[in-house]
This record gives sequence, C-alpha cells and structure tokens, in this order.
Amino acid sequence: MTADAYLVIRCDADKPTESDGRCGSEGSWPVRVENHSELRRLLRDERGWRRPRPGRDLCPDCWKEGRR
Repeated sequence: MTADAYLVIRCDADKPTESDGRCGSEGSWPVRVENHSELRRLLRDERGWRRPRPGRDLCPDCWKEGRR
C-alpha cells in the first residue's frame, strides 16, 4: 500500500452565510506539487486565486464579491 499527501489552500475570507463564518473553499492541484508557494502560483495563474496580503488566500468567488 502507498500513500501520498496533497497540499490544499483554504480561502481566508469571511462569509457570514456559512455556519462557521468562513468561506470554506479549498484549492488544490490534481498532481503533486512540492510546496505551498508552487501551489499558490498554479492557483493564481490557472484558477484566479489571489493573495492580497501575506497570510491571506482568497478564492475567485470571494475576490469578485469584494470580501477582502
């Protein structure tokens, strides 16, 4: 049996309609990436994720809705 780890980045935007008040969207890549910096670059370039300030990742939906 083999196992592997896939990196995931969660959206940090506030979303009052969610039960915990957070967005809950996650971004990942279908193949292995070496580190979170590479994952952030792929998500930014290919899927529209943003990182306006260090330590905050925003999904495309939250960015469009202005939850920054």
